[in-house]
Amino acid sequence: MQKSDSNQTNVTAKEPYPHEKRNLIVFALNQIVMRLGWMFKSESVVIPAFIDVYTSSGTIRGLLPLILRIGQSLPQFLVAQRVAQMPKKQGFFVLTGFGFAIPWFILSAILSSTRWSGNIIIAVFLVLCTLHWLAVGCNHLANGTIQGKLISPEKRGRLLAYSNIIGCTLSIGVAFYLLPRWLSASPPRYAVLFGATALSFGIAASVSFWFKELPSQPEGTAPFFKFLGEALLLLRYDRNFRRFAVVILLFYSIWPLFPHYTVFGQRTLGLAPSGFVALIIAQNASNAIGAGIMGNIADRSGNRFVLRLLILISATMPVLAVGISRMPSGADFYWIIFALMGFTPVSARIVTNYTLEIAPQEKHPQYLGVMSLFQAIPLFVSPLIGALIETLAFEPVFISCSALVSVGFLLTFRLSEPRFNQEP
Repeated sequence: MQKSDSNQTNVTAKEPYPHEKRNLIVFALNQIVMRLGWMFKSESVVIPAFIDVYTSSGTIRGLLPLILRIGQSLPQFLVAQRVAQMPKKQGFFVLTGFGFAIPWFILSAILSSTRWSGNIIIAVFLVLCTLHWLAVGCNHLANGTIQGKLISPEKRGRLLAYSNIIGCTLSIGVAFYLLPRWLSASPPRYAVLFGATALSFGIAASVSFWFKELPSQPEGTAPFFKFLGEALLLLRYDRNFRRFAVVILLFYSIWPLFPHYTVFGQRTLGLAPSGFVALIIAQNASNAIGAGIMGNIADRSGNRFVLRLLILISATMPVLAVGISRMPSGADFYWIIFALMGFTPVSARIVTNYTLEIAPQEKHPQYLGVMSLFQAIPLFVSPLIGALIETLAFEPVFISCSALVSVGFLLTFRLSEPRFNQEP
């Protein structure tokens, strides 16, 4: 062994998370700028409104959660073995970060320079959106594993809190200043919006070059199907992980509704594109506040308790949307739905953090890969949800999804809390 390698090994042995302060700053900067990019292409406001310009099909809207989750989940599982074998994860994290930006740059260029028909625009958008989410899935796996390697469990909630507070505050300021000009134009300037998205994602990926990561001992090179079999066996032998998987199945049954809330508000309350800015601001404000509160609670009380709260919040959203739609002045209060929706990015991070805590470090890629599959399963029915909304109307579908999530909330009382060695 060379002397430099010996020194690195000694540093790692003495300090399990070397260079943590620097890496916390880099992670925070990455997430802050990334948050800005998500605001410009909000899946709950901007994207459904963009699609509604070209088609009113609920089935097309219903494809969005399916594309989102397949893109996030399938690549995670397929590349988990390869990532586990990488001595350093930083390069993969940077590469997939740039993969965020490229589809939005292409879409912005197409909208700026062509006059294609609505059907072609929608088809191209769906292809580019799929490519984007494939990159997101790979990046999320890299994010989880590199965070598990570089950041101690007690500081992951703090990282979530501070990065979201700053990122969302910045997003609110930018949204207040720029979005009214872009969304109130006739037609709305979606090419500019998506160009800003690409720029933000590109800057966030560039920041990631400043991580300080020491190489680690990679796992053995087991064949993929052996790796797959061992990952799925986790469900058999880890009872708490099996319960957690059921909770996630029920929790994510609410996600197919997200693209429909904006259209529901337009059709029942007469919301106009100029009013979308208030929805985006409400969503980012609650994201900032929620991340600050939930991240600190997670550090003190554990991720299980925070997950329970977030699932309860999600369960109330559809029922509340139906109730507001029946109020005479409901349009003045519809922003509350998007304020509650602002907790969604927080819940995704809490799910990842809980998974990291219940798994041995060497098994992080496998646990995250299996969990990503369970996050995906409910979203395979999202096109069906869109079709049911067209057939049965919004209200019965919203209420049914709320009931499923409520069952998931009750099942969280059967999960263990590894932070304090608490069993249910």
